[in-house]
Amino acid sequence: MQVELVKEFYVETAHRNPHGAGRRAQLHGHSLKVEVVVQGEVDPAMGWLIDYGDIKRAFEPLAEQLDHHDAADVDGLDDTSLDGIAAWIRARLAPALPGLKDVRVSIAGEGAFAPRELPADPRRNLPPRWRFSFEAAQSLPHLPDGHPCRLLHGHTYVVEVGAGDLERLREPLRRLYERLDHRYLNEIPALAAATSERLCAWIWEWLSRHVDDLAVVVVQETASARCVYHGR
Repeated sequence: MQVELVKEFYVETAHRNPHGAGRRAQLHGHSLKVEVVVQGEVDPAMGWLIDYGDIKRAFEPLAEQLDHHDAADVDGLDDTSLDGIAAWIRARLAPALPGLKDVRVSIAGEGAFAPRELPADPRRNLPPRWRFSFEAAQSLPHLPDGHPCRLLHGHTYVVEVGAGDLERLREPLRRLYERLDHRYLNEIPALAAATSERLCAWIWEWLSRHVDDLAVVVVQETASARCVYHGR
């Protein structure tokens, strides 16, 4: 019995796109999804091809080099495009992971301003809202030495914004996206140390100049961590 196993990982990385133009060539960042694909025959005694934990252990040394770092500083990573990062991982993972078939690297977001309307979620105390994502780099220089977030890194930020009149929000959100996307947040006034909490408050204040009925701002900076702000 031959199968493919796919194990997903996420890394938060800053980079400049060597093939980009305009603001896409600027320093920014991404939450990158890395899919490691292993192919082979299932061991009839174990009932699996390989332990998923073995895939994780093989990838961890590479994740440590990419996660919460600037891709330009990673040893041997000369091409920091998505294809270049995938090739770098593949070359280093193959000796440690028999049966490696492929490595796929993608951005954990839309890569464009593509707002999606979400219905109210009473269980989470969230009203109807828009959801969109943007790509940015940042560092938190006020944190102590050794903290990973003190280093230059990046995120695909997922933002949700609710208001009484969602349609009035559409144009301000587009301008907000253009203000934040493909930027180094530390260069924006008041975002020199942009924790998700401070980014929520900054977005609330910025949008309040354009609409007067905001209800919530949610900032998700990784797949497993988000901040919810109701303006209080």
